[in-house]
Amino acid sequence: MNRVKKNMQNQAVGLLPILLFMFLNNFLSYKLSFVIAVISCLLCLVLYRMLSKDKIYQFLLLPASATFILYAVFIFFQIEPILFAYSPILIEVLLVVVLAIIGFSRRTVLRRLRDSHFPSYKRILLRTALNEFYFLVQIVQNVFTLYLFVILFYTILPEETHEVRMEHFIYRDLGLILGIGIILYEHIRVSWMKGSLKKEMWLPVLDEKGKVVGCMARSVSRSVTKKYFHPIVRIAVVYKGMLFLVKRNINEYVAPDTLDYPFHAYVLYHQSLDNAVKEALGPFAQDKEIPAPRFLIRHTYEDEKVKHQVSLYTICLKSEEQLKVLEKLGGKLWTGKQIEENRQKGIFSSYFEEEYPYLKNTVLFAESYCCNPSPDKQDM
Repeated sequence: MNRVKKNMQNQAVGLLPILLFMFLNNFLSYKLSFVIAVISCLLCLVLYRMLSKDKIYQFLLLPASATFILYAVFIFFQIEPILFAYSPILIEVLLVVVLAIIGFSRRTVLRRLRDSHFPSYKRILLRTALNEFYFLVQIVQNVFTLYLFVILFYTILPEETHEVRMEHFIYRDLGLILGIGIILYEHIRVSWMKGSLKKEMWLPVLDEKGKVVGCMARSVSRSVTKKYFHPIVRIAVVYKGMLFLVKRNINEYVAPDTLDYPFHAYVLYHQSLDNAVKEALGPFAQDKEIPAPRFLIRHTYEDEKVKHQVSLYTICLKSEEQLKVLEKLGGKLWTGKQIEENRQKGIFSSYFEEEYPYLKNTVLFAESYCCNPSPDKQDM
């Protein structure tokens, strides 16, 4: 069953009933070929219905079914000469017509999906499947339209150039070969895409209440700025009332080449916050010299590019030995006074600019108070 699911993810498989008809028509009557092909199409539709629960969509079966319905009209009117001699060509012409009509429906269908009341995650899955379907519709339509022009060109050639073998190949075999070629092409393309997507970073999509409602590839999310709400973790390092800051990578999507906390990361799909914190710490997560991060606050960060749910953690260092462990990151300590003098000048990241007032009045205040006790406290 898993193998069937894997193959049905190739939407070009929806062409198989039509290709089966074209193949059988070489050996059987057009009526018997039609009946067998229609039965196979119905079986595929039942299988598709079963697999749709697993979010596998085989939309190309719909134009194949529509093509057979139009072909049935020709059988009903008993147009024997055309059906007997040119059934494969007729089915290809009808397929191209159906695909052309479907191509015009793209904007309407996608707009209705966007305005539907489906959950966000289902809309995302359906939109992805429909985009793949319309992409394939265009390929199949173009290939078979070109093929029909080849047939038209061959028919207008002088009769002395016509050969029985060549005529049989062009009228009956070439269309079958092109259809199989499309299925193989799509199989290779889907396999290549899966290999690429395995390397993709998948992020949970949150609703306004912070509940996970689906997932999205990071590259796709960044292509539509600030449309999707993703969670991230950030870890501030505090030592004696000072903050340890490093420069963000110049390739960072948000606030590149600015000063910020040394640790931050996206929370991946199906990843817990604790594991995301460990991922952000990297090799320092296993270092016993570094105290465990403590959760401080959760807030929403939003700018012209992204919308993030930020879970802010802090690490409070107690000794210079612990600080030296982090010095390999290339940062340095900043006092509250230095930070105040340089705020709003583009030196610090926009995340940090938002979070600093809260840090100043909570963690930094407590740390500075503990490290520099008042005279009353010293007397006590």
